[in-house]
Amino acid sequence: MLAKSRRHKPIEEKIAEAILAAALGGLTIAVSPIAGVAGFLAVVGAGHYLFRKKLFAHEARRLQKKGYVALTKTEKGWIVKILDKGRARYKQIEMANLRLPQTREWDGKWRLFIFDIPENQRGQRDYLRRKLKQLGLYNIQRSVFAYPYDCRGELNFVANYYNIAKYATYAEVNYTDIDKELKKHFQALKIL
Repeated sequence: MLAKSRRHKPIEEKIAEAILAAALGGLTIAVSPIAGVAGFLAVVGAGHYLFRKKLFAHEARRLQKKGYVALTKTEKGWIVKILDKGRARYKQIEMANLRLPQTREWDGKWRLFIFDIPENQRGQRDYLRRKLKQLGLYNIQRSVFAYPYDCRGELNFVANYYNIAKYATYAEVNYTDIDKELKKHFQALKIL
């Protein structure tokens, strides 16, 4: 089912994700005294995150020990440099948090994700199928999945994550002979 109830993440996970995201963007994480409490302000994309200094420092050191980031203290705050291991971990986090879009009005087009992955990459193919089903795509055939809304970016991310992008194709179609079956499936999931 697409809309699983999401458990609330512990603050440590949120801090770790914000640190990795900020480091991925090459940002400096600065000390910011707000409401009398010294904290760290991380600006990631459109989001601003404020953390208590003690929690932030603990998570930053934990990420450093795991080999995800390198820390350098400066007058303005901490410079967090993400390492290759940290980039890989952040991609895992993004994959785990990935959701497909659902808009109010359907444009009448089906989005098809088609792939032909060689047998020597069977493991990647199986992971891909599992992820596509988890995201809520409808499995038309073993290597053909359908979804009613534009999800090109998300499926491109998934294909790149599993390193199978060169074997995959994304298509938008106005008609398919299983239109009724697809509508019934997505209406049952309350996606359409």
